[in-house]
Amino acid sequence: MDVLIHFGFTIDEIQNMVGTNEDILQVDDTELNELIAILKEINCSLEVIKNILLCNPFYLTRQSQSVKKLILRLKNLGFSSLDILFDSNPYLLNMSINDLEKIYNKKLEEGFTKEEIVDLIQYNMFFGGDINECSD
Repeated sequence: MDVLIHFGFTIDEIQNMVGTNEDILQVDDTELNELIAILKEINCSLEVIKNILLCNPFYLTRQSQSVKKLILRLKNLGFSSLDILFDSNPYLLNMSINDLEKIYNKKLEEGFTKEEIVDLIQYNMFFGGDINECSD
C-alpha cells in the first residue's frame, strides 16, 4: 500500500478502494507499481491515474500482462488517446481481450465499420447488453 500513498492517495481513499475490492490487500507493491507504470506509459497524468484507480479499484488486481494485451489491441483498433479513454471510462480496463474481441466481432457482424466500433467504445455506447454476453 506504500505505493498508493507515494502516488498521493489518502488513507481514506485507500480504505474506500479496499472496501470495494478487498483483493487489493493481496497485491504486492511491485505489481501495483507495474500497473501504475502501464498507465504512465499511455500518458496518464497522476491526476488521471488517481481518478482511474478511485473509480475502478478492480484495476489494481488485474494481471499486468492482460492489461498490456488489452492496450495493444485497442491501439491496433485505432485508439490513440487511451489516457482520455480510460479516464472517461476506467471500467474498460477490466475488460479481457476476449471480451473486447467478442464485442468487436459482434459489431462487425451487425454491419458496423471499424471506425464506428471505435466510436461506440470511445463514447461508451457499446455496453447495451453486449458486455453481459461475454465471459472468460
